[in-house]
Amino acid sequence: MKIIEIDIHNISLQENKINLVLGYFDGVHIGHQEMINKAIKEGPTGIMTFDISPSFILGKSIKYSHITSLFDKANIFKRMGVKYLYILRVSKVLLDLSKDDFIEKILKPINPNEIYIGKDYHFGKNGEGDASYLKEHFNTHIEELLESGDTKVSSRQIRELISEGKMDEVNSLLGRNYQVTGLVVEGHHNGEKTGFPTANLELSYPYVLPKIGVYIGYALVLNSKYKAIISMSTHPTIQELNDPIIEVHLLNFKDNLYGKEIEVQFVRYIRNITKFGSLEELSAQLSKDSELAKSELK
Repeated sequence: MKIIEIDIHNISLQENKINLVLGYFDGVHIGHQEMINKAIKEGPTGIMTFDISPSFILGKSIKYSHITSLFDKANIFKRMGVKYLYILRVSKVLLDLSKDDFIEKILKPINPNEIYIGKDYHFGKNGEGDASYLKEHFNTHIEELLESGDTKVSSRQIRELISEGKMDEVNSLLGRNYQVTGLVVEGHHNGEKTGFPTANLELSYPYVLPKIGVYIGYALVLNSKYKAIISMSTHPTIQELNDPIIEVHLLNFKDNLYGKEIEVQFVRYIRNITKFGSLEELSAQLSKDSELAKSELK
């Protein structure tokens, strides 16, 4: 997959016509995937997206608000068979483009054969351009939003489900396990006191945080995948913290992880965080958690 960063002042003309899919695609959920796959089925396909949420430039908080980073999205697009990824660098200048300037300066130089968008797609300053307006200028496929049960599949819905710890539903709508990436940093070594050492994760992106509790899932490190117990906790038994942290215990892993980047996948919420009466009680519960992870995870 070829990655192309777009400078709005100088966009090279794309000689080969491609199918172009437009959107922010946070999560690249099953609705996004369906639309992208339709475009790929019809020929070489490119995706145009932003490097960051426009909310950042507009002064809105983006802390703990994203399902996928740009790096995550690029990996997913590549696996799907996307040929080009156009990255629009978000700036005040870009967001101030009128709907007509967006068409003339951004879309026409890419020379799309067909454009694919969701029914709710908007573009240009204050979102003044919509799907109908785009269809007046290009051969445009306007896709209905995919439904799951009685609701439309949306990134907003998935963010809410993540924050509620409903990983079964989240992973069903994503078509894969919810994943965050971060750097393993020095902690208080409290896990070692229980016999279950953990990796403290410093997130590399403002991912949506699952609710406080214990989960089973996977950790990907050094090109290997390990079953894991994942804790979103304030350490009530050992050393109460003001804010929750992500700690990961990798089953059957002995090496040092400090300074390494790992990917953590949440499969299922298994229990609340409990203040135990002793380290022995906590250790006994962690043993049960480990056995559950071993038996349920493939």
